[in-house]
Amino acid sequence: MGAVRRLAACALLVLAGGALAQEGPEGAPAAPELPSRTIRTPADTKPLAGAPVLTVDQEVLFTASDWGKRTQRVLEEEGGKIEAENDRLAAQLSDEEAALTRQRATLDPAEFRQQAEAFDTRATEIRRQRAQVVQDLNAWAAADRAAFYRAALPLMGEMMQERGAVAVLDRRTVFVSLDAIDLTQDLIARLNAELGDGAGKVPLKGGQP
Repeated sequence: MGAVRRLAACALLVLAGGALAQEGPEGAPAAPELPSRTIRTPADTKPLAGAPVLTVDQEVLFTASDWGKRTQRVLEEEGGKIEAENDRLAAQLSDEEAALTRQRATLDPAEFRQQAEAFDTRATEIRRQRAQVVQDLNAWAAADRAAFYRAALPLMGEMMQERGAVAVLDRRTVFVSLDAIDLTQDLIARLNAELGDGAGKVPLKGGQP
């Protein structure tokens, strides 16, 4: 009999940062990010009024918001379900393979080969289905994160105008800045108040998060 393939555990790929690691030209790894530095100001320092440029940490903005926390809870819950189902199916296929192997000595070679091929076909289809479940969850996570940033953009623009700025930069791309020009925490508070946790904005395939 040819090798009987077992169900491989499907790894849950949580999209950190909303996207997979990007590559450079011709598949070369992207250049490493240059370090940035934030100059701390006293805790009682008020945001600078009229600063032309403000900063925001996009990753913290999402992960520390009510929306991002809800997304992470969904990923952990759904990921746990996927893992449990994968384990159940792997055990089931392993038992079936063992039973088929025990029957080899008593079955006609042609019949055994037919049963083995049918088993391999079913195991392959199960692996494909489980991989699709993971892909669907990852696609949902990416879509949910994108929806968050679309919803956050107008509010970010409002805060930029309120503070008399002309631009908001990703804090991680700035070499040196004062934390007094950082919007992240104030923007999180406004997003939580006006957007909530974003539940239902992007339906989860097979159920509502």
